[in-house]
Amino acid sequence: MSYVILPHLGVSVTEATLTTWLKDVGDEIAVGEPICEVSTDKVDTQIESTVAGVLTEQRFAEDDVVPVGEVLAVVAGLGEETNPESTAPAVQEIVIEPPASEAAEPVAGPEPGTAPTPGPRADVVAMPHLGVSVTEGTLTTWLKDVGEEIAVGEPICEVSTDKVDTQIESTVAGVLAEQRFAEGDVVPVGEALAVVTADGSVPDPTAARIADGPALAAPVGEPGRGLAPSPSTAVAPSGTSDVSSGPANVSSGPFDHEAAISQLLAGIARGNRPAASPLARRTAAELGVEIAAVAGTGGGGRITPDDVSRRAASAQITSLPVKAPEVSPSPKNDSEIPAGYEDVPFEAVPTSRIRQATAEHMTRSRRTSAHMTTEVDVDLGRLTDVRAALNAQRQGAGQPKLSFLPFIARAACAALLDHPDLNATFQNERLLRWREINLGIAVDTPRGLMVPVIRGAQRLTVEALGQSIVDAAARVRDRKAGADDYRAGTFTISNPGSVGAVSAPAIINQPQVGILGMPTIVRRPWAVRLADGQETIAIRPIIRLALTFDHRAVDGADATRCLVDVRRRLQAWGVDDYR
Repeated sequence: MSYVILPHLGVSVTEATLTTWLKDVGDEIAVGEPICEVSTDKVDTQIESTVAGVLTEQRFAEDDVVPVGEVLAVVAGLGEETNPESTAPAVQEIVIEPPASEAAEPVAGPEPGTAPTPGPRADVVAMPHLGVSVTEGTLTTWLKDVGEEIAVGEPICEVSTDKVDTQIESTVAGVLAEQRFAEGDVVPVGEALAVVTADGSVPDPTAARIADGPALAAPVGEPGRGLAPSPSTAVAPSGTSDVSSGPANVSSGPFDHEAAISQLLAGIARGNRPAASPLARRTAAELGVEIAAVAGTGGGGRITPDDVSRRAASAQITSLPVKAPEVSPSPKNDSEIPAGYEDVPFEAVPTSRIRQATAEHMTRSRRTSAHMTTEVDVDLGRLTDVRAALNAQRQGAGQPKLSFLPFIARAACAALLDHPDLNATFQNERLLRWREINLGIAVDTPRGLMVPVIRGAQRLTVEALGQSIVDAAARVRDRKAGADDYRAGTFTISNPGSVGAVSAPAIINQPQVGILGMPTIVRRPWAVRLADGQETIAIRPIIRLALTFDHRAVDGADATRCLVDVRRRLQAWGVDDYR
């Protein structure tokens, strides 16, 4: 018998609601085939089977709340007896094979008739899931050295993915005994990053276990909670003579993740199903791409949504009758520099993963959307008075001042409710109007541009928006933000005015339809109408807001009407209107 376990679906996700069973008891399932759908407060996704066989038991009913690490389903191998009571021994152990380099040296076991002497318990800090489509991360920096004491929740290293840079916190207290990967290594999700023991001694191979997880020896009828076994974990079939009578044998050397991935992909190949995330499969269905024809670039060749998008774009380009012009390859190293620059001194600076991801996203956005920008000048004289009055109240209560950004964000959210086509995603045959405004805020950091998302921004007052923006920016700059902080944005505000820009056209953050640019506020001569109807020239605080939109989804007149509505609110609203 094998088990399908509810995996981690996000750093802060501890449980999920089982919404739909996609397979019934008695159905045959392949590795990678979805068996059910689950929902959390952050994501709806399908759970794929990690084993092939026949579904013999559903441990939870639809609408049940399932803790992370709990068994969802029991799967029997093809031809295996499906009655667990008649075949399962009382106790069965999970045996982790050592790497091939150590296989020739047998591990001395206890003498017959004597009980093994357990060593000190070792806990493993594993690479967590950092997003639904994230399968691996690059270990950029160790924050703790071997021999240092660590507490629960204390960061031990930093990792980088194509979506987020974040710190990995320890799930156990003790002394760091072993670092399983070096800085710069690519670590698959679920892999052991570090081993922690009580005294820092190198762990006995028979003592290691996943932190906050089960001991590796567990009753068949009641597998422990925690991380699902890695692909290299071999569960001995019931009734065979290969089951060890001693404790589980865990290699103390580095885990051979390449062999584990090869074993997983071999199982997927036997099931005739490409390795792809549920999001990648949905993207392929929407774009009309045959998933089997996509080359995967994720961990172990797994297909990601970006792989599908690139395949779709490639198919569109190759279908055009016009031959693309030949382009000289860009330099790949110091010896390949642009023609004519051979005698110009230079410094080759490697680009970070964030810069590479930003470059890919920006060029893909330019290729995807028909960018157009409309601009309006806004007199912020009224808003300046409102902000001063509100900040005076906050200062009296010991609260920090609000910048202009949350006020403009509040007015933009109100305008988007009246112009829902700009809070949307364009998909050729349809326009997805999102029913809540998840507002992305572009944040300038030393590592590059990051865009955390404020969920349900249309429900927030200007004070709540201001605090949310400050908190999100702090998490990003302190590298505390997780993948969920960047997910599911529906509209974005960029604020280059904070560094002095006087114009703010921007590139759309895919798959959104619009982005609002905020340049700096400039004091300019302005025609002002007096109370008696006469006009005069006065010096006023003026901002030129720029709304860049996808012309495939929205016409210029509609986008401009939305921006004019933002202006109307900023020039007319009082304090109570922002609340």
